Amino acid sequence: MYRFFTMSLTHIQGRIIDEVASHPGGTSFNRLADRLKGKLSRVVLSREVQNLSRKGVLRIARDPKHRQRKIIMVESVVTKVLEKMSEERLEERLSRRKAARIALKYISIYRRLVEEEASQFIKDYAKYKVLQRFEKILEEVV
Repeated sequence: MYRFFTMSLTHIQGRIIDEVASHPGGTSFNRLADRLKGKLSRVVLSREVQNLSRKGVLRIARDPKHRQRKIIMVESVVTKVLEKMSEERLEERLSRRKAARIALKYISIYRRLVEEEASQFIKDYAKYKVLQRFEKILEEVV
């Protein structure tokens, strides 16, 4: 069995983190649920947001402008991973050479992140992001 593909991070959790991270100031639960509508139920979303909060990946804070609303934000450790893996612009078609260069760059970034990070969950999130990038690269290779 390949250990590389076993992760403590689920695909759903990766999608939730990505969606929250796409809004630097944070997002409300209702807006997050609307954007993920059809992909998971509100009950599952609520449970996963709580789990991600306990793991130190998401932060839930009260909205100062609204008594009942809570704002969901990513923690700085996720921001660090995303900054280091800032997406390289992919042309419509990539040569094999350019695709290989980009893939090697992501492998190098992943290796550094794994060496620096203690949390297995964050290592798995970095792996999830690398696999997403590889998928895009493969789609663009001629």
